[in-house]
Amino acid sequence: MGELKPDQIILALDVDTSEEALSWAKRFRGKIGTFKVGLQLYLRSGVEVLSGLQKLEVPIFLDLKFHDIPNTVGQAVRAVAPWKPRFLTVHASGGEEMMAAAVSHAPKETHVLGVTLLTSLSEEAVRAVGWHSGVDGAVRNLSTLAKKAGLAGVVCSPHEAKSERLVWGEKGEVVTPGVRPKGSKEDDQARS
Repeated sequence: MGELKPDQIILALDVDTSEEALSWAKRFRGKIGTFKVGLQLYLRSGVEVLSGLQKLEVPIFLDLKFHDIPNTVGQAVRAVAPWKPRFLTVHASGGEEMMAAAVSHAPKETHVLGVTLLTSLSEEAVRAVGWHSGVDGAVRNLSTLAKKAGLAGVVCSPHEAKSERLVWGEKGEVVTPGVRPKGSKEDDQARS
């Protein structure tokens, strides 16, 4: 793999306060492509942090992993649409209809991504929750559904990225979370 371009780097603002998140965004604005706001920060400071990021004119990755009935997900996407996120996530396991509802309610500039399997799930954990095909089979099935539903791409572990790139082609988005330098703590990442 070649050198990453700044636009390919996403900084996870996995912090507790909007002040800390915006400090990181100011520090790295123009040096990386997108700033990710996950559920933790969104629930604590959603409006404040998203307003601040919009004022900084930086691309937003709203990683809320919506997973509900299609109508509810569609309305949830409509509710966050004013923030015009570059990326927005849904769980691919919610099914084709749910993912299609997300796409139909998203702003045209928003790339809806399907989370295949959480990277915290090991092979054993995937089988324990009923995916008897294991990680590879589950990711392949969920990715196929996501593509059929019209999503822009998927979120998957770096281990699945190469095969997912073949499925999605050069125009599809293949996002890999939890990527860290060698020797870093894994925390809750099982497949990063």
